[in-house]
Parts: sequence; structure tokens; C-alpha cells
Amino acid sequence: MKKKFLFGRHALLALSLACIAGGYGCGSPQNASDNKDSQGEAAEVVDGASIYKRYCSRCHSMEPPPKFGPPIKGIAIHYREAFAEKKEAVEHMVTFMQKPDASLSKCRPEAIRRFGLMPAMNLSEEKLSVVSEWLWEQFDPELKRLHDSGHHH
Repeated sequence: MKKKFLFGRHALLALSLACIAGGYGCGSPQNASDNKDSQGEAAEVVDGASIYKRYCSRCHSMEPPPKFGPPIKGIAIHYREAFAEKKEAVEHMVTFMQKPDASLSKCRPEAIRRFGLMPAMNLSEEKLSVVSEWLWEQFDPELKRLHDSGHHH
């Protein structure tokens, strides 16, 4: 028997916990076999797009509509608004992903009410930096123009 959930804070928490228990939480690969090369050695993922796809895309779509968290391009808008320098933004993102805190979020308060806070990312600081640099580059001026004019999806 399937249960229906309303996607509020408690449902997202339950979903996050279920995903984490099933090995699909933030920082867990969607397919654990993806982490092995042909010799069975751990293969290192070093580009931001691959890290996003493997660890973040389950919850974050690239563009609206959102999945279980804000879309990447929307997050990029807020980081571009909050930080003039990529280096400072990346450092902030890494800190936030290691220990999410509403007071550190660059998203609007209504996004936190809607989605809640993400679980902490269980990834190396290097991977978090790489995916944060990639996220910074996902800024879309056209989407920002629509966002600023109130045409939210």
C-alpha cells in the first residue's frame, strides 16, 4: 500500500532520511558502482557537472520546476547577488554544504520554508569546491531577468 505525502517540511525530512538510509542521501552516489573503475579501484570524480549529476541532481533540477530543493540556476542567481567574487562564494557554498544553516542560506526565506534545509553533504572539501565553482558558473542572466521581473516558475 502506497502512502501519499504532502511535500512539507516533515515529508521532505522523511524523504531525506529514507534516501540516506537507502544510500541515496546527499553525498551518496546514485549508483554506488559508479565509484569504481575497471580494476575495482575507487574512481575520482573531479568535474563539477559529474559531481552534480552523481550527488545533487536527485534533489536539485537545473532549472524550474524544482524537484525536492531549489533549482541550481536559481541558487546561482542568489549567490551572484550575494557575492561579487567567485572565490568568496565558493568558500561560502562549501561551508554551507558541510553544515547547512538557515542563517547562512542565500536563498529566500520562502524557499527554506518550502524545501527545508538540505542534509549535510558527505563529500570531500575538494569535491564540494569543484561543484561549487561549477554552480557559480551556472548563472543565467536571462533567468535572472525573468526572476527579477516576478515571472517565477
